[in-house]
Amino acid sequence: MDYETHLSRIATTLFEAMAKNLDLNLETSKSYLSVDTGMVRVYRYPRGSVGWGMEVHTDSSILSILNQDDQVSGLEVLKDDRWLIVKPISNTLIVNLGDMMQAISNDRYKSVSHRVKVSKNNDRISICYFVFPGEDVVIESSKYKPFTYNEFSAQVQQDKKALGYKVGLARFSQKQDC
Repeated sequence: MDYETHLSRIATTLFEAMAKNLDLNLETSKSYLSVDTGMVRVYRYPRGSVGWGMEVHTDSSILSILNQDDQVSGLEVLKDDRWLIVKPISNTLIVNLGDMMQAISNDRYKSVSHRVKVSKNNDRISICYFVFPGEDVVIESSKYKPFTYNEFSAQVQQDKKALGYKVGLARFSQKQDC
């Protein structure tokens, strides 16, 4: 609980800085980040497996704060159409922006595509804190149709079931491409 409290404070500080940079009304934009929705997940990627511990995806959150294994790499991010390995640095947190931040920012901030490769020789553990908007808070953006996180999440689940993958923000684009 203490760990989650600290990460919630970090997430709030980062979000407020981004909101200020975007010239969002701070009082109004506070509803976008609901610390009540914050959750911590622990991921274990067993050694010896071949392939990906987690396929390419973006997080649906506003932001995700990752404490990755400081001995075993595996996290890769897509930048300029190239996969970059995120080398573990002891006592360092990694912040990924998610789909909700991309929508809130009118695409000024982008949700990061990432994946996790499994190590042949070592188990890998990572701890991630995700924070979302309140379930019924309407995300309004000139690039996307107004939607709530509940609507977004339901559409993601529907797409995964029907298509086998997450379509994500493209489903809510003002210019419908899918």
